[in-house]
Amino acid sequence: MAKRKLTSLRSVLLRYLLLCGGGCALILVLWWVIFMQLINIGFLLPAVASAQACADARETVASMTADTFDSLQISDLCRWAVVQNDTVLQTNMNDRHLKIALNAFHGSGNPGYQYDVKMADGSFCLLQYDYATPYADPALRNTLPDFQTCYFVLLAVLILVWLGWQTHCAVRTFAAETARLNAAVDAIAARQLEQIDTDGVRIREFAVTLQALQTMGRELTDSLQSQWRMEQQRTEQIAALAHDLKTPLTVIQGNAELLEEDTLSDAQHAQLQAILRGTERARHYLAALRTAGAAPAVQAPLASHALTERLAQTARALCAPAGIQFILQEEWQGTICAAENDLLRAAENLLDNAAAHTPRGGTVTLTVARENNRFILRVTDTGPGFTPEALAKAGEMLYTDAARSDASHQGLGLYFAKKVAQFHGGTLVLSNLSGTHGACAELRLPIGR
Repeated sequence: MAKRKLTSLRSVLLRYLLLCGGGCALILVLWWVIFMQLINIGFLLPAVASAQACADARETVASMTADTFDSLQISDLCRWAVVQNDTVLQTNMNDRHLKIALNAFHGSGNPGYQYDVKMADGSFCLLQYDYATPYADPALRNTLPDFQTCYFVLLAVLILVWLGWQTHCAVRTFAAETARLNAAVDAIAARQLEQIDTDGVRIREFAVTLQALQTMGRELTDSLQSQWRMEQQRTEQIAALAHDLKTPLTVIQGNAELLEEDTLSDAQHAQLQAILRGTERARHYLAALRTAGAAPAVQAPLASHALTERLAQTARALCAPAGIQFILQEEWQGTICAAENDLLRAAENLLDNAAAHTPRGGTVTLTVARENNRFILRVTDTGPGFTPEALAKAGEMLYTDAARSDASHQGLGLYFAKKVAQFHGGTLVLSNLSGTHGACAELRLPIGR
């Protein structure tokens, strides 16, 4: 199939201007030719006919008096008025024309289209004319509207119709090209690049834009697929790591529990308890690794007060051994729609992070509130706060903040909390407390029915 020749946008606009100007000029020429032809065949009188009729009537009117004035001897192309001592005795003028004639007679108006003829008895006959093209037939002049006005209106209508039609055609052309661009954007959004139509384009600039959109869509799709593959690979690696660690961890814990049954010194018993605590902590991390790649749970109605009570118990257990004060601010009680275990786990991660990074004597605060039909679960602490890098990257898998990290945190808590917030249609918002040291982690979830 031969490649279709494209037209530049400049050519389209130039063609539009030429068609508009050329069409208007042609209409004007045809309008003038028809106008002159109507005069030549005698349907219309020349524009000077009225002036000539008034000029011919001057001698006839000059020989008359006010009493012997005969309007039948004057052409009906003339407007006349008989004036004696500033009194109008007879006239065929309307009020507007009569006012103009009297003003011109007294020298206060424009006398251009008027003859002031002195009659035999000293009276005056005011003969008024127009430069117009009246109908040749007097019957038509008396029954039809003024031809010249109607003919000029016809010219204006023809020009407006032509310009409107050309504008409509131009708009339709651009609308068709724009529709292809919109269709291309929709196809890119739907990841259906094969539906982008570049064959029907007529304007070169639009064709270039479509090709750019097609290239961008292809690269975007490749990028998304690459990211998806990387995410899948990362999830598989995490699942494999969790599975591989489970067996040696079970062996360590089992042997430690067997040793606990033997008679041990106080020092040995303390070391054994440290081993058991370490293995329990490792089990906690394995559960976090498995949860990071697991499918989201089903949402169901959940009483916020019950959730708050469980979180408060967890927070007190975390804060009391570390010498940290815990404050609960329950400002709202109601029912939300959420996956209970996931939400509880996400909130516990926030409390765990806050307690781990708050120095002894500090404070961890849990606030439960409602703002603009959103459930707010806010955890604040009096620790060192987040670094700028952490505010930008916290929530990414396996990212840890150097200022707020230790060997027991591997960057899964905030990642899981962010994932849970997104699953519920909400957000995880991290910030530093203004005016003092401390960090704030906030789950903002919509209150579903």
